[in-house]
Amino acid sequence: MAHYDPFAEQYHHMVQKGGAESSYRYILRQLQSLSDLQGAAICDVGCGDGELSSRLSLLGAEVTGIDLSAKLLAYARGKTGNVTWLQDDAMVLGKLPDEAYDCAVSSVMLMDVPDHGAVFRACHRILKPGGVMVWTVMHPCFQSPFSYPMGDGSRKVMQYAPQFWKSGGTGTIRSTLGAYHRPLAQYINDFMASGFSLLRVDEVERMDTSVDDLPLLFAAVGRKRE
Repeated sequence: MAHYDPFAEQYHHMVQKGGAESSYRYILRQLQSLSDLQGAAICDVGCGDGELSSRLSLLGAEVTGIDLSAKLLAYARGKTGNVTWLQDDAMVLGKLPDEAYDCAVSSVMLMDVPDHGAVFRACHRILKPGGVMVWTVMHPCFQSPFSYPMGDGSRKVMQYAPQFWKSGGTGTIRSTLGAYHRPLAQYINDFMASGFSLLRVDEVERMDTSVDDLPLLFAAVGRKRE
């Protein structure tokens, strides 16, 4: 996601205002429910400005934060020196060894890459046998390019097909960089085909329901099959 460099400041401000808080809280809750994070080796894939990595580090984990954007990593390095920050491609993770991590996490990042399956396969490779991956995406059913809030808490969904899209307007992340919309089945089936057994899936509610009363995120937890 080196293309995020021109939007690093905008992204950082979004995170500071709580734009990804629902995702961070979900991932932290799931990891803490599965194991003691003290000393756990965790890879944050697509770490952005490092907020989630920093929180994991404070809980005692040994964290590696991966992002392709040098400018987002500059923000991350300014947060803490207790995380190993690496510039690398999430679809490859070429700087990381095989079977080195207990957990891998991906917070609302998979929509930004052209091959989400490659991310799943790369995470499978770096995880130890029995390792866990937790990931979140914007909910493909409701937070999609052709889903419109109706003003009464509901949304009207016009289409659901997989596609690359850009929002209207100018100067925003989505109007410039766009994103990849994929149906739920595609995410789930590709995750399992990459060598993971599903432990749970969740639909994470908005913290602010002023826009709609529908789930904001789709999330999954899986374990590497041995």
